[in-house]
Amino acid sequence: MRVPAVQSRPVYERPGYRTLLGRIRQNVRTYIRTQLELPRQEIAELLAANMRAAIWLGIAAALAFTTLITLVVLAIALVALLPRDWLGTLVLGLSIGAAVALLVLGIRGRMILPGLLGAIVLIAIGVVAFLFLPELVLAALLLTIALSILTGATGYGGYRRLQLHGPTRTINSIKETIRWAKTRLLGRSAS
Repeated sequence: MRVPAVQSRPVYERPGYRTLLGRIRQNVRTYIRTQLELPRQEIAELLAANMRAAIWLGIAAALAFTTLITLVVLAIALVALLPRDWLGTLVLGLSIGAAVALLVLGIRGRMILPGLLGAIVLIAIGVVAFLFLPELVLAALLLTIALSILTGATGYGGYRRLQLHGPTRTINSIKETIRWAKTRLLGRSAS
């Protein structure tokens, strides 16, 4: 059973300003309490409605992650079939490209020293891999660098598109209450 937001006693119970002000004060307290409860209720509704979907999405994400691992192992095995010279050149080229990208991002973000150090480390990894590593390790390193670049790019893109907002119904309700109070209680226009 729903309880009305504003409860009032009969008008002629005890005549006088003190009674009237007491009822107004009680009604305002009740109204404020219900307005403070609205965001909590709205968030609880959103969580309850999306809980089952979140469980299924979590299971799907775990299965997708497992599939990704098996695909990466398969890709490493297939790339390892390439000649060693080609793998070494690909790893060196990819590490130099990633180093240049890291250096550019460091300069753009005014973090030149970390960007430069990261670029030097990436180039060193590429040179060592080109000179000394066997085919299977080169294939794994090649895919690790490629997936790291792809992960960073997609993560950054997702971060840039992220939109966070609060409970909109509550905000709209408070704005409406303020407009009503200005027009009814203070005699001001809604603008």
